[in-house]
Amino acid sequence: MLSGCGDPTNVALQPLANEPTLITIEDTGEEAIYIPSTPETIKWGRLPNATDEPLLTVSSGSVLVFDTLSHEGLLEDQGRDPAEYFASHRVDKDDVLDDAIAIANSSIEHDFYEDGPHIVTGPIGIEGAMPGDVLKVEILNLEPRVPYGVISNRHYKGALPGEFPETPRPKEPIHSHDPETLGNVSIFTPTEINEDSNQWFGVLHNKFGKRVTFPAIPFMGIMGVAPNSNEPVHSVPPHFHGGNI
Repeated sequence: MLSGCGDPTNVALQPLANEPTLITIEDTGEEAIYIPSTPETIKWGRLPNATDEPLLTVSSGSVLVFDTLSHEGLLEDQGRDPAEYFASHRVDKDDVLDDAIAIANSSIEHDFYEDGPHIVTGPIGIEGAMPGDVLKVEILNLEPRVPYGVISNRHYKGALPGEFPETPRPKEPIHSHDPETLGNVSIFTPTEINEDSNQWFGVLHNKFGKRVTFPAIPFMGIMGVAPNSNEPVHSVPPHFHGGNI
């Protein structure tokens, strides 16, 4: 049995609070620390560095629950207006994440050309942790917050920047263009879950109208520690500190 965007029970997982707070996990009764993504708890396109104070400091072995956000639907080439962007793909307003709207509408500066795209939540401090220590982070569960995503291909970005997307390439210098005029390709992609296997699938239709599905396996795209640097740290290239893995 598949359920997805058309299923009224498949609603967006909206933020539980506007600041870090203690919660109880329903299934286990275990206490956890909830970390929302807000203009005060995120960086956009940059990673934390040595100058950033932790949002909070927790003891080793703590259980944390993060609300994370995709940058898709928020970026400047998509209008920096997720409510309007997703509405254009027939997503009800209640199914657009409130924190995505708040961050896009905030005064946070983000340069489409100079900054990375990623919305990064943190940092979190660990009591007693010292530089050189080994940090173990165990991912207990990943739950998609909305039943859709976006597959994007952007000019001059990605692993094959000279080949894709196949739309006409904007003339150099690319920085002189309004991001919305670059001809970047973003494909809105509903997702469905097979309730028997608990497997998520992305759903597309090809140019002949044939339905095509593919496994959608959630993972944390950005994870790492704050590098020991006072310089801004771009969110795209991974390094010894982790990052865009």
